[in-house]
Amino acid sequence: MSRVRADDYEDKRQGILDAAAVLFAQAGYANVKMMDIATACGASKSMLYHYFPKKEDVLFEIMKSQVQSYLEATEEVMARPSAPEERLHEFVSMWMRRASEARARITVLMYEYKFLPKRQRALVNDVARRLIERVAELVSQVNPELRVVGPTHHRTYTLLLFGLLNWTEVWFRSTGPIGPGEMADMIFDLFLNGLKAVGPAPRLRSGRA
Repeated sequence: MSRVRADDYEDKRQGILDAAAVLFAQAGYANVKMMDIATACGASKSMLYHYFPKKEDVLFEIMKSQVQSYLEATEEVMARPSAPEERLHEFVSMWMRRASEARARITVLMYEYKFLPKRQRALVNDVARRLIERVAELVSQVNPELRVVGPTHHRTYTLLLFGLLNWTEVWFRSTGPIGPGEMADMIFDLFLNGLKAVGPAPRLRSGRA
């Protein structure tokens, strides 16, 4: 007979993941023990193992759920009837808002990825690949000339956008003089103006005649 889950099962599970994300972000995955996580979320070690048999399972769930949430939110943006430029702005705004609300998880995703076992890494990579493909589709809609310049240029510019978004989260603090919304506008304007300038015609390079 299968065991019936308690009504607060998901809440407790989420609490464990939130506490672990903060610990991993502050001390590093390798320096955190399961007992540390149990103490941080006010649980016994045996209760913790009921939810996650191994520490790497906690890390995997933090990363997979974060990337999956971005993919689902991106799909919602892509489904809107607005113009491509508007949807790109909505995507950037969504990313900055979610990143500012989940700084610990973003830090873990960026710096602790190397500790994922190969099989779990492949699963996270699959979700990330689908996310990149969806955003690349949107980028190519904003400027179809990217595909004229080169068959992979739309993906390259997409990765540049992700680099801009992710690196911003390393230093950006939403409690400073610039909020997440204004920062999203700045990133969008910077990326869009450069993106719209791309075309098949040759352009002058800095320091070249």
